[in-house]
Amino acid sequence: MAYIKHGAYHFKMDEYPPDESVTHPRKFQYYWFKSFPWLEYSPDKDAVYCFPCFLFCKKPLGKKGSDVFTVKGFKKWKRVNDGERCAFLTHMGKDSKSAHNYAAKCYDNLKNKPCHMEPLVVKQTDGDIRRNRLRLRVTFDSLRWLAFQACPFRGHDESLDSKNQGNFLEMVKLIASYDEEIGAVVLGNAPGNAKYTSPTIQKELLGIIASKVQSEIRKEIGDAKLCLLVDESRDESKREQMAVVIRFVDKPGFTRERFLDIVHVADTSSATLKEEISSVLVQHQLDVNNIRGQGYDGASNMRGEWNGLQAKFMEECPYAYYIHCFAHQLQLALVAASKEVADVHNFFDHLALVINTVVSSSKRHDELQANQVAEMEHLIELGELETESGANQVGTLQRPCDTRWSSHYASVCSLVKLYKPTFLVHKSIATAKGSGTSPSARAKASGAVNLMMSFDFIFILHVIKNLWESRTCYAKSCNKSLKIL
Repeated sequence: MAYIKHGAYHFKMDEYPPDESVTHPRKFQYYWFKSFPWLEYSPDKDAVYCFPCFLFCKKPLGKKGSDVFTVKGFKKWKRVNDGERCAFLTHMGKDSKSAHNYAAKCYDNLKNKPCHMEPLVVKQTDGDIRRNRLRLRVTFDSLRWLAFQACPFRGHDESLDSKNQGNFLEMVKLIASYDEEIGAVVLGNAPGNAKYTSPTIQKELLGIIASKVQSEIRKEIGDAKLCLLVDESRDESKREQMAVVIRFVDKPGFTRERFLDIVHVADTSSATLKEEISSVLVQHQLDVNNIRGQGYDGASNMRGEWNGLQAKFMEECPYAYYIHCFAHQLQLALVAASKEVADVHNFFDHLALVINTVVSSSKRHDELQANQVAEMEHLIELGELETESGANQVGTLQRPCDTRWSSHYASVCSLVKLYKPTFLVHKSIATAKGSGTSPSARAKASGAVNLMMSFDFIFILHVIKNLWESRTCYAKSCNKSLKIL
């Protein structure tokens, strides 16, 4: 900037050297600076340059002599003061849009502070700044609340005439309806280029929130030793996602588990998982040598002794001991044991039939609840049920999940509790002739009635309930966050 402020270099000599390369030598004249103040003289080359063109020339060099006044230097003094053919006048050009005039204008604007970006930005009124901040705050608070509640942001139709534009826009509308100042600056009252509601803005703000949360987690971890808990699963879009959880002891001495990151992985090979996990650790400045435990499932890519994920981390940190998830081990043991006992294996197939027949139909579910109410009223009359507040709630049957055997215990308990109402629903279906019930539905219901009246089914139901009650307590203890590392 000092060079620009100084301006063109008007070097003054008592006598300028003549150009000996021509027959009639001529030399530079100092008074030319007055007529052409943009000239800059170089005593080393005995040539002149155009100061603004040197700074802002936008023409390609080497074309039509355009680099004479910027690179080579002009020294053909005979062509100066040659009327309209004067080289200096020719360089300036008659058109106001010539390269020289464009460069001169750029130079003048650079010297003129009011034309700089900073003064133009400062001119923005305090009111504009306040309105923009208020608009952004509404967007930020809406996103933060929806993210905390795990709610989707966008709707199927976000057009202006849509009756439901999605959770995010509807929440902004709701906030605006309670405050006139907010309503005056958001959505339709916001400038077209500063609404702060586009999907891109939403993702950017969510990224900022996520980075802030991760930063706080990193501060909480500090230099503590940690355990690495990793699991992968396929999401709704069929993309393999890997969740990374860090388990550590904080400064007050409490065991903490923090969900640190979720990463898309191309495949679930141990090499790929190792690379992605290492990238997450490096990103958050976590030292691999501080790992004191690894918690994964029992898949071969995780627990492999030589090429598994746990083995690859053990190569870098020999103290990163691998522990197969206790709850997962217990689940595998239960699955194996259930398959070995034919009666138990068949029982779970029958259990699914009994429950699914009822919960798959809203009409049958309503009938189940009506049977519950009738049974409760009868038991209350007999004095076998208490009538205090919160007691005797109407429940429903729980479907078992194939991948979560803990859900089978909930299914067994729900059927034990609702055994008679469930039996009455199946009996009603089996005996409903000519009421729109299909023969196959009546046949299934009839089979369920026979099952529920059999000694083997009832006996196994109660054995499984009592046996898995202790198993559930153990599984919960395996999942407690305060378990010793």
